[in-house]
Amino acid sequence: MPRILFICTAAPFGEAGGSGIRTRHIARLLAKVGPVTLVAATANAWTPEQVERTREAYGLARFIKFQSVPNRSLPDQVRKALDPRFLNTHGLGVSPDDARFVAEQVEAHDVTWIHGIKTANALGRFRWPRTVLDIDDFPSAFYRASGGLSRSLLVRLKSRHVAAVWRRRERTCIERFPVLVVCKDEDRALFGPPERVLAVPNGFEAPAPVPRSDMNGPCLGMIGDFNYLPNEDGLRWFVEQVWPAVRAQVPTATLRLVGRSSPERAARFAQSGVVGLGYVPDPAAEIASWSAMIVPTRLGGGTHLKVAEGLARRVSIVSTAHGVRGYRVMHDRHVFVADSPLDFSARCVQLLRDPAIGHRLATAGWELFQQSYAWDSLAPTVAAAVETVSRVDF
Repeated sequence: MPRILFICTAAPFGEAGGSGIRTRHIARLLAKVGPVTLVAATANAWTPEQVERTREAYGLARFIKFQSVPNRSLPDQVRKALDPRFLNTHGLGVSPDDARFVAEQVEAHDVTWIHGIKTANALGRFRWPRTVLDIDDFPSAFYRASGGLSRSLLVRLKSRHVAAVWRRRERTCIERFPVLVVCKDEDRALFGPPERVLAVPNGFEAPAPVPRSDMNGPCLGMIGDFNYLPNEDGLRWFVEQVWPAVRAQVPTATLRLVGRSSPERAARFAQSGVVGLGYVPDPAAEIASWSAMIVPTRLGGGTHLKVAEGLARRVSIVSTAHGVRGYRVMHDRHVFVADSPLDFSARCVQLLRDPAIGHRLATAGWELFQQSYAWDSLAPTVAAAVETVSRVDF
């Protein structure tokens, strides 16, 4: 059995976002392949409870807090813009002792699994032998999409430039790492030969069924971290462009937001029937009361975990095409896909008025989830990524 070093960045327990949930389940699936040593390397503070729970679950070997390493000199700025092998991409680094510890751990293990380009770069190492890089979100796609939504020509041009710089960096991944893992099948061709690039989408743990309820009346719901730009942007677009038309046709409808900073976001729309519930440790009963889940996101380079969660929780979904990227869902079979405000509002109203339509979508979505997006169904691909490392001539 291979000894596996897992270098993560997001806390897998507590108030965990999508990256934290992915960390928790990737660690669990790796443990089925071989013994796992977990190292946290992050710019974010973890709570004492998150550290302790991670240590109990996986044996946290070290918690590395990134240090600020500014790129203020002109040579560094030039290299950052022009050299795709320049590593100080985020102004972050680690102490010599932490860098030495990571190098020793890489040598002591048969396989390393590392989460994210930012993490790999901040650790100050270009070439990673016997390593899987998990790219669940990649910067070039984010900047390309965010720039395209701006009305400012200057912002669009700057975003296009930053996206191009990141695309050059991302092309070096295949020479830095023996195996890459992406979230979407269509992204595999962007990074290198198919035998060295595998797709592991964001999945969800199959929950116990919860009876549907109408305790909140006709309502739509959205879940996520509302400090995260794709969620913030999607919510603003929905409330400003879609929600007025929904309320005009279903005046009693409410929009219920679950997740970090949702009360603050909802307060901006206090007169519009928008309710922010904050972080909810177990949102099962809340989601079971929704007429539909909305996924109005227009940004982001990976897959949106909330789609897998909606399928798993058997709630109907209305999403932008961007929101369901990477999931093998079909419009009007598993979900409703709509990109214009008029179409999006019409689909929401359908589900608010006719629960039978929502039941049809949710049933088909649950069947798809069981086949393709339950975390345990992704175990063979995770194991294959580990096994591939030993076969690559690197």
